[in-house]
Amino acid sequence: MELEKELEQFRQEAQRLKAGRRSGSLPFPEALRAFAVRYVEHTVKTGGGMAEASQKLGVSEPTLYAWRKGRPAGHPREKGNRQSAALVPVRVTARKAVTDAVRTGMQPVVLVSPGGWRVEGLSLEAAAQLLGRLEC
Repeated sequence: MELEKELEQFRQEAQRLKAGRRSGSLPFPEALRAFAVRYVEHTVKTGGGMAEASQKLGVSEPTLYAWRKGRPAGHPREKGNRQSAALVPVRVTARKAVTDAVRTGMQPVVLVSPGGWRVEGLSLEAAAQLLGRLEC
């Protein structure tokens, strides 16, 4: 069977990629992820489950679920690393008095990132410079 041959090639390549590296340190190439998704869909369509596909592929179920959702290789949420640079919704509320105080330097700016880091006590100009350096 062609699918079984591809499965064996996938497993060999996956073992090669995993050899001598820390868990999650290198993402799988797109071609391998595409095969894994195709294999999962075939397995489910023929009455198998995600656990069976995961075991045969040698890839964890959460990773396969992420690949099926189309997340890019090495997606930060999978690894628990730094938040992605994707746009996030922001609600800006400002009262004129507060805005004027910040603009004149009487009120310091507080930056809070989606990842949870917080910077306080900056002037409006210093906050703008920091955001520029962080490419936000």
